[in-house]
Amino acid sequence: MNPFKPVRFSPRQAFRVWQREVSVYRHVYRSTIISNLMDPLIYLLALGFGLGAYVTRIEGLSYIQFIAPGLIASSIMTAASFETTINTFVRINFDKVYEAMMATPVTVEDIVVGELLWATTRSTIYATVMLVVVVALGLVYSWFAIFVPFMGVLGGLMFAVIGLTYTSFLKSIYHVNYFFTLFVTPLFLFSGVFYPLDPLPQVVKDIAFFSPLYHLVNVVRPLVLGNIGVPVLLDLAWILIFLAIFTAVPVNLLRNKLVK
Repeated sequence: MNPFKPVRFSPRQAFRVWQREVSVYRHVYRSTIISNLMDPLIYLLALGFGLGAYVTRIEGLSYIQFIAPGLIASSIMTAASFETTINTFVRINFDKVYEAMMATPVTVEDIVVGELLWATTRSTIYATVMLVVVVALGLVYSWFAIFVPFMGVLGGLMFAVIGLTYTSFLKSIYHVNYFFTLFVTPLFLFSGVFYPLDPLPQVVKDIAFFSPLYHLVNVVRPLVLGNIGVPVLLDLAWILIFLAIFTAVPVNLLRNKLVK
């Protein structure tokens, strides 16, 4: 099987899958959005105001100014990752939601594309809510920040592709822990969210180049702070190239998992 082969799906049926997830989310959003946003909000307040009182200015910014855009980016990663690992695994193996869908004209491709769209939607919601919080704290300095929800779309899709690809190999829900412990947490800590990577050894920066969160942070931070330049376009190009190459991968891999 070629995981990179083009995907054929029905936009109408994929929309129906997305619509189903939206309907479910309308009943649980109050609890889920609070629980999922608490981590970045706690980091923002505790580190921004707490540790920030002891940290000298970084790149001409106060510490809370520096980390706020990075935490917006990390909320995008977290939202898409949770949706496409834990939630997707439960829908496949416990709730049997996809089996029920496949009893209708909906195909596997429609289901996976619909799930990618929904994870992207959810990450965009989280990015927008975090942006509103950052605006309320007076930490937005540019009208370019209106494009942050657009990065919620691109970044959300990027991490949804990664999450669904991992889920296509999952045998047990307990293995989800490896994804967050060995992938999400290291990205969160070593992708420029809490400190700039420029002073670090070149090998660290070379490794960071392969971090999807690193490039997302490098786009979101200038949008919030207003320092748009050529490096931002290069990081945006990295994200777009990643999506062009890998978006079809989870669709093709999950076909084998769902069609038995």
